[in-house]
Amino acid sequence: MLIVKKAFDFSKWLLHHTGKFPKSYRFSIAVRLENAVLAFTESLAVANMRNHKRPALMEADELLTRLRLLFRMSFEMQFINLASYEYGSLQIAELGKMLGGWIKKVEQSVEK
Repeated sequence: MLIVKKAFDFSKWLLHHTGKFPKSYRFSIAVRLENAVLAFTESLAVANMRNHKRPALMEADELLTRLRLLFRMSFEMQFINLASYEYGSLQIAELGKMLGGWIKKVEQSVEK
């Protein structure tokens, strides 16, 4: 699935950035951000494998919300520069649209 690949690529990109966070925040915000992006990617991969996709997709939606929040906090605390924030925000928005479309498709197939 394209969304799984995009999430995987975004995870790699983000992991390169969290290593540059200040040492005092590396074990709080950076770790939570890393865990959120990895868990998001994992839940998409799991949903892709399951017959009943909705629970994993809803978990991915929750994780994406956490990811957005932590990413914005990282920017506002100046751990991520503006160019990286813009790129990351666009990637997160695109992943959100793709996930929303997948959830709608699954819900429509359940209704039938």
